[in-house]
Amino acid sequence: MKNKIRYLLIVSFLLFMSFYFGGFVKKGVLGVNDRVIEQYYSAKNAVIDAINEHFNQVEEIRFLRAKNEALEQSSALLSTFANQLNMILEDKNSTLYYPQISLVKAISFVQISNYTKIWLSFSGALAGTRNQGLIFQGYTAGIAVVKDGRLMGILQGDEDCTFSVYVGKKKIPGVAQGRNGRVVVKFIPKWEKINVGDEVLTSGLDEIFFSGVPVGRVVSVLSEDMYQSAELETFAKINIPSYMYLIERF
Repeated sequence: MKNKIRYLLIVSFLLFMSFYFGGFVKKGVLGVNDRVIEQYYSAKNAVIDAINEHFNQVEEIRFLRAKNEALEQSSALLSTFANQLNMILEDKNSTLYYPQISLVKAISFVQISNYTKIWLSFSGALAGTRNQGLIFQGYTAGIAVVKDGRLMGILQGDEDCTFSVYVGKKKIPGVAQGRNGRVVVKFIPKWEKINVGDEVLTSGLDEIFFSGVPVGRVVSVLSEDMYQSAELETFAKINIPSYMYLIERF
């Protein structure tokens, strides 16, 4: 009998403790659970925000790149349009002028030891034997030629890169050519006065570049036997540009 009473007392005590402390335990468990869920949703939202921000940045970068390409193309064309418009003012019989340029990508060196000749990726029709101008950030960058059925870029500073130019406001004619990584304007008439600081622009007479593309400024004048030469500081500061504009037609 005493054992039964003791058993009932123990059971009663346990039931009392269960009802009394059960609320605290349940509250504690639910509190931990709420904190876990809160941390989960907080981490989830942070990840979603980070992903959205990343993709927004990617879209913005793509938009800015496209806009930058459009601005570079406009910059490449504006100088020659301005030059051509000036000539139209002088000659009202000028024909329709509509230059065309395309974006090309440098993909590899032609030779590992030569950093001024590069293979170019171009999806258009090759121009055969005609040299074509390359423009980088609105300035002359070099020329493009067809070699072994592929388009090869020859950057300024290479001896094989030549094109016709005008020097100074008087538009003194000359030929720009690479020399040991620099650009020199050769075959300038002896009687013409060339000054340090004179701006050099493409003439367009060789049909490589259109007229008026900035090349550089004269930093020194060299007197030779029959002609004089001018060494330039080029406007285009290029090592190996990823993208350039190819002059297809003008």
